[in-house]
Amino acid sequence: MSRKIFWDDTRSTPLSAGSGRPSRWNSALLAAQLRRGHNLFAVARSDDYMLTAEELRLRKCKRRMITAGVLILVLLVLLSVFAGRPTFNAIKAFQARRHASKAFAFIEQEKWRDARSEALAAYQLRPTEPQALRAVARLLSRTRQPDALEFWKQLAEKTSLTRDDLRDQASIALSTGETPAAESAVKNLFDDDRAVSAADELLAVQLAIQKNVPDEARPHLEKIFKDTRATEREQLQAALLQLAVTKNDDQSGPAKAWTRIEKLAWGKDATSLDALMLLGHRALSPAPERAEPAPSMDATQGVPPIADLVRALENHPLAKAPHKLLALDLRIHVDPAQRGALLASAIDTWKNGEPNDLATLANWLNSNGEFQKTLDAVRLEKALQSRGLFLTHLDALAALGRWEAIKELLGSQRSPLDPMVEDMYLARCSAQLGEKTAAENNWQRALESAGGDTQKLLTLADYAEKNGALDIAGAAYNNLTVAAPKLRPAYRGQLRIAEKKQDSKKMHSVLADMEKLWPNDTAIQNDEAYTRLLLLRPDDQSTKSEAQAIEKVARDLLAREPSSLPHFTLLALALLRQDRAGDALAIYEKLNVPKNVLTPSALAVHAAILAATQRRDDAQSEAAQVPADKLLPEERALIQDLLE
Repeated sequence: MSRKIFWDDTRSTPLSAGSGRPSRWNSALLAAQLRRGHNLFAVARSDDYMLTAEELRLRKCKRRMITAGVLILVLLVLLSVFAGRPTFNAIKAFQARRHASKAFAFIEQEKWRDARSEALAAYQLRPTEPQALRAVARLLSRTRQPDALEFWKQLAEKTSLTRDDLRDQASIALSTGETPAAESAVKNLFDDDRAVSAADELLAVQLAIQKNVPDEARPHLEKIFKDTRATEREQLQAALLQLAVTKNDDQSGPAKAWTRIEKLAWGKDATSLDALMLLGHRALSPAPERAEPAPSMDATQGVPPIADLVRALENHPLAKAPHKLLALDLRIHVDPAQRGALLASAIDTWKNGEPNDLATLANWLNSNGEFQKTLDAVRLEKALQSRGLFLTHLDALAALGRWEAIKELLGSQRSPLDPMVEDMYLARCSAQLGEKTAAENNWQRALESAGGDTQKLLTLADYAEKNGALDIAGAAYNNLTVAAPKLRPAYRGQLRIAEKKQDSKKMHSVLADMEKLWPNDTAIQNDEAYTRLLLLRPDDQSTKSEAQAIEKVARDLLAREPSSLPHFTLLALALLRQDRAGDALAIYEKLNVPKNVLTPSALAVHAAILAATQRRDDAQSEAAQVPADKLLPEERALIQDLLE
């Protein structure tokens, strides 16, 4: 077998093959090289004698640059991993704050569409950014959207709410009936007495009215009237709230309020114009003590003579069509013989005006019963150009009983209305024309068209309820509770429908759901306990124990709100269910309630207690005053033997 030869690259020395070991000479050479601190590779690099010193230096520089580049790249990767996300989040937070600032500016200018775009952009960029949450919450509050409360809650979890935040939170809570949330916000506003303003006092007054404790409102009103820093707008709002909290036996209260409104009416700003409008409508309202309104009002009662009001409305620098038309109403009120001429003058003045002015004219003519004049002033071609004008045109046709014309118009595919609204009106037309099946189909189509849109469902539910389509209204309210689970108007609507259907079990079911959502709302607690008490069967062994538990609830509620008539009614019925009619009657001795605020439910319970205490004549007299159609079946059962 021939021997294979391998050559050493450095010395061209043959190495033995076969045994796998280098020759003895090469082994000795290797040992000598290692002793000098070299290895084969080092020898190969150091022996690159073909390169000059400058070339070697450049090579070393190049290697250093490559090494440095690799290190920088590794550092950048590590930096992007550990610092990239915080940096990216910081940039998004900055952009969200910038959009939120723009949203705040648009909100103050009441440019709601632009404000919505900016607030939405801020929230989408960074939902946890406090300014983004604040922008959305403020926009929803100012546009009276119940969802605002959820955003205020989220904001409060991240940062302290400012005084402006608390005012907006209290305002939207009051408007949506969220009394506990409003109470909490108002309490926070009053924690620092030195910072309390007239705006805060107004919120406290509204809260007291909503809680049905008007006595708590009066001290706040007095502070507003004495506050020199209060604006005229705040003074006007306080005067209106004073009318709401005035006791029936206080004749001076309303006079003082109207006198304050009159003092604000003679300026040249928007507040004075609003005060003039209030006085104008007051002058058109019949006086309580007279069957017919007088042509002028006594200035000592806080309402100036009509001639002065007319002159002020017509000459006010900010007056527009609604104000000038009110002045015409006042002129007609004083001199009905001039009605025709004044109507013709108004039509000539406004029929060729801007769409808003024309819509105001049409509504004014409808309010005066001049429906044909509305159709003459707002021709169909012009009405089709505006949703508001078209609706006014339809109202005039409906008032004239021209349902076929309305049906034809809605089916012509020319109307500017939303398909759901068209189906609603078609349903009403069909009902008026006696087409029951068509009406039901149109209502159903309207419900399907509304889908899960909250605003559409609210519109449909309200319209169906007003027109007696209770099943459709109930279905719309049910869909609302699914689309917006915390929308209180949806639950209130369910309660009204159940009450109109005389369905006490459904009412209790809805109230029980509401109590889970709003556990601190005393009104809901009271009504849930009351309906539960009504549903108890007298012959059931558990009735007395259940009534005892409800008695405790009623006493707790009365401790919180001592002057609440519903709480007294609940306690009285709880005692009656325990066969303690004498104790039930005794609690009324502490109650002093004007007769005009007594509800049918309160009267029925009191009459039943009178009968149970052997005062049958008084009980029958009181039961006769109760409108039986306003009672639930279980309430009628309480006084059924008194009505026979």
